[in-house]
Amino acid sequence: MREIIISKAEDGEKLKKLCFKYFDKAPQSFTYKMLRKKNITLNGRKADPDAVLSTGDSIKLFLSDETIELFHTEVSTTGNHIDKKSLFRLNDGNIIYECDDYIIINKPAGILSQKSSRDDYSVNDAVIDYMISCGEITDSSLNTFRPSVCNRLDRNTSGIITAGKTLKGLRYLSESLGSKSSSDTEKKYLTIVHGDFNKNGIAELYYKKDESENKAVVSDTPSTGSVKIITGLKQLKYNKDRNISLVECTLYTGKSHQIRVTLQYLGFPVVGDVKYGNRQLDRRLSPRPKRQLLHAYKLILGDNREYTADIPEDMNGYMEFPRSQRFNL
Repeated sequence: MREIIISKAEDGEKLKKLCFKYFDKAPQSFTYKMLRKKNITLNGRKADPDAVLSTGDSIKLFLSDETIELFHTEVSTTGNHIDKKSLFRLNDGNIIYECDDYIIINKPAGILSQKSSRDDYSVNDAVIDYMISCGEITDSSLNTFRPSVCNRLDRNTSGIITAGKTLKGLRYLSESLGSKSSSDTEKKYLTIVHGDFNKNGIAELYYKKDESENKAVVSDTPSTGSVKIITGLKQLKYNKDRNISLVECTLYTGKSHQIRVTLQYLGFPVVGDVKYGNRQLDRRLSPRPKRQLLHAYKLILGDNREYTADIPEDMNGYMEFPRSQRFNL
C-alpha cells in the first residue's frame, strides 16, 4: 500500500486527473477500474473520480509494488543538472514577485523557458530546484504535480516570465495570460530596432508559422491557414548617431516571434536578430550585438497588479543610458 497526501500545490485538482498523472503508463480505464474496486480510496472511503481534492487529503493505493512500478514513472530531480544549475538560479536579484501560488521572474537572455532536450536546464527546472531548496515541494511530490512556467520567451529574449507554484497559481496565470484573458491584462516589451521608427500605432497583420523551419511570415492580407496578430508599437527614443530606435511593443495577441517578424515586415528589424534581422546593419554597430535586443519589461495582470523587469545592461548600453540607471517608463 502507498499513500499520497495532498499538498497545497495540488489543492483543487480532481482525483481522477491526479491518478492519471500518477499512473502515467496506464490507460485511463485502469484508474476508473481501481476506483470502482476501492483499490484507490480517498480519505479511507470509496471515491467519486470527479472528487475535488483539498490540502491534507489522503489517497491510498491498495496495489502491489509490482503493479505500481508497471504503470508509474518515478520522478526525481536528485542528481540532475548538477553541472548546469550554475547557469541560472532563482534569487533576490531575479525574482520580481513571489507568493504562495506563483512567481514572477526576470529571465536573462540565453536561458530557455522550458527544456527542448533532456539535457537542457531551463527556467522551469530552476523554479523546481528553488522550490525544493525552500522545502515547498519534494522529489516525491513531483509525481503528482510539477510547477510550470506559464508564458514562454525565446532563449535570447530577456524579461518577465511567470510560473505557477500550485495548481491554483497555474490556473490564475493561464486565465490571465491566455487568449481569453481580461482586457486589463497587458504585456509590454522593449526592443531596439534599426532606423528612425515612424510606424507608431497598431499593426494588424496575418501570420503563419513554418514549424519545420521555426520561422514565421506575415502579410497585410489573409491567406489559407493564417491568423490575425495585433501589436501596439510606439517609439520612445531615437539615437541619430547609430540610427537605432527604442520601441515599446504591446502584445494584443501572442504568437511565437510576433514582435520580431512584425518589425521586420515594417522595415525596422530588431538589432541582433539572426532569424529576422539585418546582419549587415548589425555589423556596423559597436559592440556587435550578441542577441536580439528584445526584453519583456512590463506585465499587468487582470487584478491590476503591475510588474516590471529591469532592463539588461546590453540594451542600456546601445541606447547610451548610464549602466547604473534603471529606465523607468
